[in-house]
Amino acid sequence: MYRFEGYILIILFVLIVQKGEAQTQWSKSPQNLILTKANNFYEGTAIGSPSIIDEGDTLKMVYAAGGLDSKGRISYAYSIDGVTWIKYNRATPVLDVSPAGNWDSHFLDTPEWIKDALGYKLYYFGDADNDPIGSAIGLATSNDGIHWQRYGTQPVLKPGNPGDWDELYIESPSVLFDGQMYYLWYSGVDSTYRVRIGVAISKDGVTWTKFTSNPVIDVGTINSWEGFSVATPTVIKRRGIFEMWYCGASYYDLIDNNAIDTIRIGYATSSDGLHWTKYAYNPVMSTYDDPYTVFESRGPWAPDVIYRPLENKYYMWYETAYGFGLATAPDDLLTIKEKQWAPFRFTLSPNPVTDILRIRFSAVENPQGKIQLFNILGKQIGEYAISQTMQIDTSILPPGIYFLVLKGRSTQIQKFIKLQP
Repeated sequence: MYRFEGYILIILFVLIVQKGEAQTQWSKSPQNLILTKANNFYEGTAIGSPSIIDEGDTLKMVYAAGGLDSKGRISYAYSIDGVTWIKYNRATPVLDVSPAGNWDSHFLDTPEWIKDALGYKLYYFGDADNDPIGSAIGLATSNDGIHWQRYGTQPVLKPGNPGDWDELYIESPSVLFDGQMYYLWYSGVDSTYRVRIGVAISKDGVTWTKFTSNPVIDVGTINSWEGFSVATPTVIKRRGIFEMWYCGASYYDLIDNNAIDTIRIGYATSSDGLHWTKYAYNPVMSTYDDPYTVFESRGPWAPDVIYRPLENKYYMWYETAYGFGLATAPDDLLTIKEKQWAPFRFTLSPNPVTDILRIRFSAVENPQGKIQLFNILGKQIGEYAISQTMQIDTSILPPGIYFLVLKGRSTQIQKFIKLQP
């Protein structure tokens, strides 16, 4: 993980919250697909289940990679804008299957990670053979998000007892730490292969207690869009409210060709993370929403959502049959006055860059100040006067990571990656 110690940007917002439903208005990116499988041994079959951490100047993703040996592993990628991703170490996994005989020796899938005061925690589905029955959720830890150490030799959350709603196997964890409690929402499968969503809580992120009133998100009526299954939750907490997006499938979609071809995403909210209310106008997104191409086939599945406050925008990455898609939703909950108070911002494109880096500023008639260029070591190597539209010749820079610092009415920092020409 790269950190820039030269400047600390602290922005205080006084927000007047208005009722709104922007979180349900999703638009697919015209740049889809934003990540596809590599033509190599480790992910030559498929990739899936993206999980993203927002580190401010960098978006970091772990994802499942299906290898040519029919085994699943966990890989890592990073991005500046959420659209252009760079795979770590040429798509070599950062967490491999364990030795034969262990509970997670055959397949790793549905990764989810968080960062807390102790470092990174990675939760994942693991199994020992081609049969998911009995499979569970494991934990690995890391200081840098790349080099991982398994926690113990057993999973941290197991399927339920015979007759329970999650007796066959569990997968697709979504984990959140709100400063006081860890929450883990997950997909559980019963003996009829019905899939529903439950939650477990923990004080340390290791020892989990399942909620006694699970499942917390149940299937809908038999004729509904979510009558067959609800699965793969993703949860964030914002303004004291838990927000969940989840995938639903119908019996009607299954019976036409014995395959789930149409995936829809539902939205729900909760005040405590345990008791949930589904959005009255679900679903909020579907496979065939425009723009639809064959690349959206079997998506949007296993979504992962973050909110980026400086952009006032929600981001959703999701799995399809051919790679990862991206959708965004604006946050229209700010009042006009608050939008007028928004900080003076600038954006960079393209990023990563090879030759010319273009700089664009937020809607300000006469931007003033200067922009300073720093290398990864924090050494200033350039300074430029601000103009409404400006560009920097990066062709002379060695490949690597750089920082632009705007010194004007406020201090802003943006990171860019210089690629080899």
